[in-house]
Amino acid sequence: MRVGFIWAFLMTGAVWAAPLPQPINCDGHPFELNPKGKIMILLASSQPLADTTREFGSSLYGWQGRDGFRVTVVVDLRKSLGTLFKAWTLGTMKANLDEEGIQIQPWYRANGNLGNPRPDLCAIADFDGKVTDALGWGNDENKMKVAIFGKDGEKVWNSTNAQSPAPMLKEVQKLLGQPIAKPKNAEPRKSRILKLRS
Repeated sequence: MRVGFIWAFLMTGAVWAAPLPQPINCDGHPFELNPKGKIMILLASSQPLADTTREFGSSLYGWQGRDGFRVTVVVDLRKSLGTLFKAWTLGTMKANLDEEGIQIQPWYRANGNLGNPRPDLCAIADFDGKVTDALGWGNDENKMKVAIFGKDGEKVWNSTNAQSPAPMLKEVQKLLGQPIAKPKNAEPRKSRILKLRS
């Protein structure tokens, strides 16, 4: 009987797992990482991963603007000088989201969404690594990590060493169907912040 109880406890361990933290995003608002009713894609980023994160994020544009679909970037800043200049770091992240809001507007329109994309865009400055750790992503800032949560708030897919966007896109397609083709008026824009740094 005792062995059976222990086995049952182990089998239900996942249900008893601690809930994910609700960090403050770069806009200063509490943020839910796995909200009910939305398909949430969480992308890792760091200084070494900046270009890779952009590649993964832009590969999801075909679904941007669809109801209940969100993409959030979790920036691991534990090894970054950004921890010493938090206000500047947050300001840079907000400016980049402002730029992306303009960039993805054609995708929103092509998906039938006439709203402003900017309120849907989110980035989290993970200064202490608590969000990264809670997601089980480890501390290797050179490896691309992705997590996908379904509308029930449960994780449906995760990678701690994603080599390309292809597997992620396959999973998103299962949840949302085919993405739209690139709109004719969708032109790549480089962030003003990035231009200043290049």
